[in-house]
Amino acid sequence: MTTEQPVLLLALVGEFTESLKDKDKSNSAIREINRFVKFFHEDTDMNSITPSQIGAYAEIASKNSLSEEAMEGLQAVRKFLTFAYKSEKISTNLATHFRVRKTRSSSKNEDARKKDSGQQMTQEGFDQLSSEKESLESNRTAIGVAIQNAREDGDVRENAPLEAAREQQGREESRIKEIESLLRTAVVVDSSGKASKTVRVGATVQVLDIEKNKKVKYTLVSPSEANPLDGKISNESPLGKAFLGKRKSQTAEAITPQGKKKFEIISIA
Repeated sequence: MTTEQPVLLLALVGEFTESLKDKDKSNSAIREINRFVKFFHEDTDMNSITPSQIGAYAEIASKNSLSEEAMEGLQAVRKFLTFAYKSEKISTNLATHFRVRKTRSSSKNEDARKKDSGQQMTQEGFDQLSSEKESLESNRTAIGVAIQNAREDGDVRENAPLEAAREQQGREESRIKEIESLLRTAVVVDSSGKASKTVRVGATVQVLDIEKNKKVKYTLVSPSEANPLDGKISNESPLGKAFLGKRKSQTAEAITPQGKKKFEIISIA
């Protein structure tokens, strides 16, 4: 089956991806395979990877990964391991040790999610959340290994590194779920401002602060994108609510921490 020449992980992954049909080369599949390569290192000899290492990786990687997209990625890794064995590049069928938990989402939950009113956000904001989610997910395995190592190092009852790793895991998993919820129901809006006569999410509006006789520019974004220092204000903030739906030359009033403010809409872009 195997030869004396090492079977490098990255090279074998290249062979596997070339064998895939276009419909099987989804972003989630490629992303999860890349994580697998990064974890075991691209220059690792495939025949040096043990079944127990594969089992531990699968357990950590699939933990809390209940979305269809995440499960699709994990199944792609399993298919790769099957490919490695059937092409006689490795002597052990590691795929049998890569056990992936099934999703538990019910059809009722799916229907409820579809009925949710999504948060409007710009494409830039959507992409930023996607990147943050991917970064957090790629860190799952490392945190899992840290927890396992800390658990083996000493008394679990008085183990500061273990507690710190668990707290980090909890924070990051909570954030992943929050982002997944936002992305699942998000309504991406056109932020070009073309053909828009009213202020909406994604639009940049120039206003005149009537009291100060000062012109200011704001871009209306979703709450998750808001950054007042950058001139990006949430459509749910007092100013955002006041500007929404207004047309050029109209007046908008907002109750702010500094009191009532009145603005004139100068332009919408």
